[in-house]
Parts: sequence; structure tokens; C-alpha cells
Amino acid sequence: MVHILFADTSHPKAYDFDDLAAHAMGGTESSLLRTAQILSNRGHQITLFQQQRNENVQQHKIHFIGPKGLDQLTSPEHVIVLRKFPQLINFKQHFPQAQFHLWIHTYKNWEYVLKRSIRFKPAWQLITNSHTHAKHCEKLLNRGILGRIYNLLKPKISIKTCYNPIPVELANYAPQHRDINKLLFLSAPNKGLDQVLKTFQQINRHLKDLQLYIANPGYRDDQPEQIANVHYLGALPAEQVKRHLTTSLCVFYPQNSFAETFGLIYAEANALGTPVMAHDIGAAREILHPNNVLINAEDNYQITKTLAEWQKELPAVSYRDEFDEPAVYQQWVKALGL
Repeated sequence: MVHILFADTSHPKAYDFDDLAAHAMGGTESSLLRTAQILSNRGHQITLFQQQRNENVQQHKIHFIGPKGLDQLTSPEHVIVLRKFPQLINFKQHFPQAQFHLWIHTYKNWEYVLKRSIRFKPAWQLITNSHTHAKHCEKLLNRGILGRIYNLLKPKISIKTCYNPIPVELANYAPQHRDINKLLFLSAPNKGLDQVLKTFQQINRHLKDLQLYIANPGYRDDQPEQIANVHYLGALPAEQVKRHLTTSLCVFYPQNSFAETFGLIYAEANALGTPVMAHDIGAAREILHPNNVLINAEDNYQITKTLAEWQKELPAVSYRDEFDEPAVYQQWVKALGL
């Protein structure tokens, strides 16, 4: 068993398992906590560094530390930095003998390949959260023009995939009465909400009883636009999210401007038996249940027709074992060489 340090240097406040249960939380942060728990359950020593944490605490055998606790930390075998490449260099100064991994949850643009020009030994590894995401990073870092030039000078960037874990308890959540006219948008406003609202207004002219409910992860406080039959829920804790998911016809996500690298809402909704109205963008096809058909976000007729069909009979979607604890643990075993 090894000591693994996760480092979140960018989230604006400290968070832990109490927050996961009681408050709205972004997908990246919740996935980090669940992944840390999975590794801890298998006997590994897990430390979670948070830049904004003032007091060290321990929960579920996981040590949560802030900057004050970093110098007293026993050197870990693996350091997994969330999001920020420059922090690899900073943590390398603290733990020069560790193996370093950068865990990202977003797509990168072409300039990201320039990170390869920075001298870093031994080589760092990239961890993505879907195979779709990994293919994008492979093309960007290793197969593009600049990437191939770097390949002549230094080793390729190793890229591994570890899915975001989905609690298996969702599969056993008690069925609820579904409102066939209730649609749910459950993402940050920057994830195509403007397009979703415009589409809803168009189809609401034909399916007049539809109501759209909008929630967000809590880290955006945009002023909502007042639209007929649109209801704003704000930030919801996990239990309320599940209740809304199980009482809705579907997650309403017909947008083609924001690509998910994983899409927790895809997997969590399907696990609860709720389909997602989604465009074939990003990791949608990979993460959604095979019975969850995709739509063209710009085809209002298709969207309206699909909603009407779902009101009569929902597609049979369910929990996928690829996202459970044993599967995700094996993905991390492969990624870290445990």
C-alpha cells in the first residue's frame, strides 16, 4: 500500500465529506472526494491538500491538510495535482522523489502542448476522466504537429483514464412518481444554458404543459432570466438533486456549445433511471447508457418528438458498472501502477 497525495490548489474554499452530503458541490470536487475514499478503502494512505484549508482534519481515514500541514507531511509515493500544471513544479520542490500526475477535467486548447517544453524529471503523467477526453489530449499533446516535434526530443506524455465514480446506492434509490411535464437542467449556467432556454421556449409552444426547472452546482450566482414556465431552484444538496432527478421526465440538456469530459449528470441521471436529452458532443455517447438516444440540439422537431415519445414510455436506462467502486479502483491501479 502506498501514500497518495491529492492536491487541489484552485478551489476557493475547503470542502470535505460533510459538505458533500449537505451542500451543492461541483462535479470535480465530489469526484475527488469519492475517488480518495475508494483508494482509502483499499488500504492506501490518502492525504488531500486544499490551498484554502486552515485546519487539518481527518474523515474516513483521509487526512485533509492545508498549507500549514504540507511541510510536516511524510513524502508520498504519488502526487496527483488537480487542474493546474504549474502546481506540479511547486509540489516537485516539496516531494522530489514522488511520481507526479496531473488530473484534468476540462478540454485544453492547442497552446497546452507547450507545457511539454518545461523540463520535468521524471516525466509527469496526465489523467483524464473519459476515453473521449483521453483521445482529445492524445491528439493535442502527442499527435499534433507540435506534439510530434516534441516527440523527437523527449518521451510522449503518458495519458491514462479514470472514470469519475458514481455511488452504487443510486441504483437502489426508491422509485418516485414522475411528472411527465417536468424537465430538469442541472449544470452550471455556462454549460449551454442560454441555448437550452431558447430551445425550451420554442418547444413549449407545442408542448404547452412542460415546465423547466433549473439548478446549478453552487459556484455560479448568475441573475436568472424570467421566462414563462421556467423555475429556478438555485444550488441543491445531493438528496434534493436525487429527488428532482427521480421525479422529472428527463434531464433537459439540448446544447452543442459545451462538451463534457465526463458529465456526472449523464451518469447520475441514468443511474436513477432518468434519461438525458443531450447532443452528441464530448463524452455524451461514452458515458450515457446505450439506450439513452442522443438528439441534434438544433433540431427542435426531433427534440419535441423525442419528448412526446418519452412521455409515453421512457427508455430503459440504469446504473453502469464501469463507474462503480471496484471498476474505478482498478482504473487507478492501472494509472498509478499500484
